[in-house]
Amino acid sequence: MDSLLITGTLALTVGGMMWFPFLRKKRKPRSLYLSAVHLLLEGRKEEALEKLKKTVTSDTENIPAYIQLGAIYRETGYPVRAAKIHRQLLVRGDLEEDERISILRHLVLDYKTSNTLDLAIETAEQLTQRDKKDIENKKLLLSLYEQKKDWDKAFFYRQGINKWLKQRDQGILALYKVMSGIRQVEEGAEREGRIRFREAIKLDKGCVPAYLNWGDSYRREGRIEDALKTWKDLTNRNPDWAHLAFDRLKDALYELGRYGEMEEIYQQVIQKKPETADAAIQYIELLRKQGRLDQAMDFCEQMIEKYPDSTPLRITQFQLLRKKGDSKEALDLGEKLLSRISTPGNLYDCSHCGYETSDPLWHCPGCHQWDTFLKN
Repeated sequence: MDSLLITGTLALTVGGMMWFPFLRKKRKPRSLYLSAVHLLLEGRKEEALEKLKKTVTSDTENIPAYIQLGAIYRETGYPVRAAKIHRQLLVRGDLEEDERISILRHLVLDYKTSNTLDLAIETAEQLTQRDKKDIENKKLLLSLYEQKKDWDKAFFYRQGINKWLKQRDQGILALYKVMSGIRQVEEGAEREGRIRFREAIKLDKGCVPAYLNWGDSYRREGRIEDALKTWKDLTNRNPDWAHLAFDRLKDALYELGRYGEMEEIYQQVIQKKPETADAAIQYIELLRKQGRLDQAMDFCEQMIEKYPDSTPLRITQFQLLRKKGDSKEALDLGEKLLSRISTPGNLYDCSHCGYETSDPLWHCPGCHQWDTFLKN
């Protein structure tokens, strides 16, 4: 009995020694992978990359390691290499569904980063079909159509997302219509472009670029009266942005010999939105050009009394004083203005990321948000 027990114990011991290297070999890649994950969490991507390379060499079944390896390649500027890794994973027949979905999502990002948009969209379509309830997949597909500038498809998908989430963002949908209309105009289809601009205004009556582009389209076809009506509608409906139509209106009215109508347009905007300096300054300049310098000065002083912190109005006052020959008063005001005015900046800032531009943009090139630009 004792000899049998000793024999059995020796067998187990020898067996354990034979299996021990194998167990260590199997456990090592997992420890490498966990080490790589910790390095990623610490932002040490290059070190994590080396650990992941060793992991997949030792453990070819470690799908998460392959996925993360591809992701690091993409994030460090090698999206094509990342896509190759993720495509090869999809060939495997033993993938779990959640693994396949994760790989597809990474593959979409690989293609998106490398600007291979058709492949990105094709892959994203597969992704949304496999997991129809995941709203993030739909948003990813929407971002791809935006990047491709396929505004009609972007409109369709955003509309679907809105229904799914039970939300409304008519302003952004209207901007899609504007962008689609601009594309039509660029391709020579003025009428189709105007249809899109009109649809944009139906979605959002305050859609500024729709009015501007709609009027511009009429102007190109010589339909000046239609253009004037469209731009006047903008000044009435959205006086905050009326200044964008002023030059267009002045040029058209000058061509028609009706430049004097600008006075009434300025007055209407001032009445609707008196705190907006643009219309007041344009009106003052009109009075000055007509030789009504005293009236211009009186009106300027009235506006400054209401809005004493308005630097543009103060600058206008300074210019009027110079025109009148009040050198001392102009000099005193000029010194005060110099102490107030910092280095001139751009006129518009994105409220989301701070991107600066001298012209209002409706789609920020920095953060890709919509309708975020505010006038300084």
